[in-house]
Amino acid sequence: MSTVARAPGGAGGQGTPDGQDAPDGERAGAPDRDTEGPRPGPGALSARRAVGLVARREISSRMRTKSFVLSTLGLLLGLGVYALIIIVSEDGPARVGVEREASALRPALAAVAEKTGDFEFVTVDGDRTDRILRDGELSAVIGSADGQLTLSVEHEADEELLAVVRAAAAEERTSRELERAGVDPAEFRERVASSTVRVAALEPSENSAAEQFALILASTGLLYFFFVFYGIVLAQGVVEEKTSRVVELLLSTIRPWQLLAGKLIGVAVAGLTQLVLLGGAAVALAQGTGAVTLPSAVGGTLVTLGVWFLLGFFLFAAMLAAAAARVSRQEDLQGVVQPVMLLITTPFVLGIALLSKDAHDPLIEWLSLVPPLSPILMPARMLLGTAPVWQIALSLVLAVAALAGMTRVAGRMYANSVLRSGSRVPLAEALRLR
Repeated sequence: MSTVARAPGGAGGQGTPDGQDAPDGERAGAPDRDTEGPRPGPGALSARRAVGLVARREISSRMRTKSFVLSTLGLLLGLGVYALIIIVSEDGPARVGVEREASALRPALAAVAEKTGDFEFVTVDGDRTDRILRDGELSAVIGSADGQLTLSVEHEADEELLAVVRAAAAEERTSRELERAGVDPAEFRERVASSTVRVAALEPSENSAAEQFALILASTGLLYFFFVFYGIVLAQGVVEEKTSRVVELLLSTIRPWQLLAGKLIGVAVAGLTQLVLLGGAAVALAQGTGAVTLPSAVGGTLVTLGVWFLLGFFLFAAMLAAAAARVSRQEDLQGVVQPVMLLITTPFVLGIALLSKDAHDPLIEWLSLVPPLSPILMPARMLLGTAPVWQIALSLVLAVAALAGMTRVAGRMYANSVLRSGSRVPLAEALRLR
């Protein structure tokens, strides 16, 4: 940062008079500056400007890297390949031949198969059946021999097609018996069709079970990936600044909480940018291919997903940054961030296990209200349309309250630990009020 200046006496006055590091990683005078921060002077930065400068530095350093560009392009390319696979693999209805001897069955076959739309029936000559099946021109051929229907296939009969043929045969036989009994088949079917059952769903769903699972996996998986990826990026950046002693230079000009806030905002903007690009491409893919039925207000859903990303990211990333400030080497990072990673993984696993089993389970409803589970579970319930408005509002309020409390704790841990090098800072020492 061009606005940062080194304080007299080394890196912010943290070195010993002869320039050597203090023993055991405890630098002289560090606790005082951790608490008080740099003394304001005529050219001191305001809090807003200090946070803004750090945030812009993080945004510039993250979004201009090759890894950010390549990962974004890679994710978008992956979605494009997936869309291409869906389009290419979409076959039309299976073509089934009907021999002329069984042509009387075609109206019944068409009526039964209309409900599924998976079969197209064409008339063929019986003497060409074997060659047509071996060449793959048709998936099956329906014929008639000695008054008995036959279904000829190359290897194995499709169960759905077999069900259609049986239903059509029963329909055709019923019509003949009704006519023989002097009953009009059309009138009979009309009377039977009038005896229907009306389904009254308390919460109608527009999605099939497969589509619901896809929505659950997409929403929870996407948030989980971004929370973990950008949280680790932030934690590694904290340790890197400690190792290179850049943090001492930065904290000679701004306060620890301003540095932490700027880093959180900067990394969050980079993550949100990538999330919006990927989420928008996923929505376009779903609408273009019709693979998944999205909520009618998909724009509002994406905005809400972005809000939950910010809440969840600030909550988890603050904890990760505070934990990372306790160590001075990248090798020690995994040990201190593991408890936070468990907090991120738990709602992802619960979301897959419980929501896919029963989206209306009372357990998942209550868990989705409680932070830190709500940033992953509640967006999935919203996409499924199972979350009432009052639960969404309550979960947002609780998440904001948890974020406010956690940022204070994380800020204290960060300020008490970030200027101490050497061995890992004990948790009690990091949380100590000064």
